[in-house]
Amino acid sequence: MFDALAEKLKTIRSDSGIHVVLLCGRGEAFCSGFDITAALDDHALLGQFIERLSLLLRTLRRLPQVVVAAVQGAAIAGGCAIVSACDLVVVSATARLGYPVHRIGLSPAVTIATLQQAIGPGAARATLLGGQLFDGANACRIGLAARLCPDDASVHTEAIRLCRSIAAHGPQALRATKRWLNELDGSLDDERFDRPAQDSAATCTEEARAMLARQVRKNLDGQHS
Repeated sequence: MFDALAEKLKTIRSDSGIHVVLLCGRGEAFCSGFDITAALDDHALLGQFIERLSLLLRTLRRLPQVVVAAVQGAAIAGGCAIVSACDLVVVSATARLGYPVHRIGLSPAVTIATLQQAIGPGAARATLLGGQLFDGANACRIGLAARLCPDDASVHTEAIRLCRSIAAHGPQALRATKRWLNELDGSLDDERFDRPAQDSAATCTEEARAMLARQVRKNLDGQHS
């Protein structure tokens, strides 16, 4: 998925005829995060996932077009980080968002560069250190989402409506506005992305892998009970 997104966003970036990008998940979830079970067999994967996520976040934030996310179901850990990098978010009231990664010994610091810009330092601190999941209404309350829909079924329709409204604006004005938002809020500073990502990857220790294995076993036991 990282490869597919990177290739698609590269094409979109160079297309002056595209003014708004809609990012949405197919199926029941927007994005439920990394495939952590794969990391049990390949211990290097978690670090690679974090590095790729950091690159994806800055790519989304620096895309010249306005990026709208349509969020239904789960947007958890890396999925929530992707949401935080988008310019505008439409969310279902029944969506579940958050960063419950401390339970597997990982740090969510990779998302700080975009999450703190989206919701402010106080809310980012509470969200990342608390680790609780929250619903779409709370995502709107803290500023992570701009529009709330009553259920998953209405999210895509509302997101399309928002995209069409934005696309009707002057494209050069939109690009200039986003360019200056990025210039002034630090989105163009690679160090703001690199250092948290490096520290997040550094938490992929033997301890974290042991915690991850216990969590995977717990999830499997729950499915079989």
